[in-house]
Amino acid sequence: MLPHVEVFGGVRRYIEIGNELIKRGHDYTLFTPAGEKPPWLEFKGACRPFEALNEETGFHIGLCSEYSILPYFDRLDAKAKFFYFVLEGHKREKEVVKRGYVFLGSSEGISRRMERKYKIRCLRAPGGVNPGIFYPWPRTERQNDQPEASQEPLGQQEFKILSYGRIYKKRKGVHHVIKAAEKLHRQFPGIRLILFDSLVGAEKHDPRSLIKTAIPHEFHLNLPQSRMAWLFAQADLFASAEKRAGWANTAAEAMACRLPVVCTASGAQDFAFHEKTALIVPFAHSFFIYRQIKRLILDSGLRRYLAEAGYEKIKEFTWEALAKRLEAFFSSVLR
Repeated sequence: MLPHVEVFGGVRRYIEIGNELIKRGHDYTLFTPAGEKPPWLEFKGACRPFEALNEETGFHIGLCSEYSILPYFDRLDAKAKFFYFVLEGHKREKEVVKRGYVFLGSSEGISRRMERKYKIRCLRAPGGVNPGIFYPWPRTERQNDQPEASQEPLGQQEFKILSYGRIYKKRKGVHHVIKAAEKLHRQFPGIRLILFDSLVGAEKHDPRSLIKTAIPHEFHLNLPQSRMAWLFAQADLFASAEKRAGWANTAAEAMACRLPVVCTASGAQDFAFHEKTALIVPFAHSFFIYRQIKRLILDSGLRRYLAEAGYEKIKEFTWEALAKRLEAFFSSVLR
């Protein structure tokens, strides 16, 4: 059950899980207020409006992660109901843990937090990446990958930083990445910033008008899924400063596109390990982001190492693997 089918990581999760479970022979219905199909990502299951809840009966499993639609979730006729924690620190957490649900966590970090704080069992159900959408795009090696071949001073070489551009969501930390890039630009005039997002919500927030920076940048809005691998291939690294993330979708997707990643640990503890698969900053702050990006600018070997190590690690996290894990959870509860 979802509140909408717009371009959000939490929506992607349910669509991808559904497609994989359908491949495995299960029936999967997506309930939303209007019952519309997602327009941006193929979904192979049924879509039904909330008003049809009284007609649809006999489900084995119900899945939900949105607090605002809990009254509808309660109406769902299902033998077992799973509440999926995908965001840290929601004000209604305490209310939900008192209900008779089975609990899932979208990352190791959020699962541990829920278990520690509320003394509940939270089954590990981390996110995934679709390798048919996010993969290393074929490209000519950028000059930055072979600095010894460049005749330009390091500071003058073009260096592109990619980040998720949903700046009106403060917990995404986009403003920290922009500030870090501005500071870097003073030392490395070749710094460029690439941002991306989609118009979402009833008001269709356009984040481009909120980007206030003098450094050269470009903003890709409403790219189709078929262009995401191309987009990631335009950059030299991906940077994120998220807080309270459940599963750090964009960092995982960057790794799947073989980009070196600088990020917080929020939502990334399953796949981002400092100096092994990524560079992790201790806090979501521009100074720490700046410092780690600077390391990557100065060290092409580290960039190549992290890009490859991150790519190999994220291969473990596919939606197919998650669907198999969920299938086992569901079976154990229904016995």
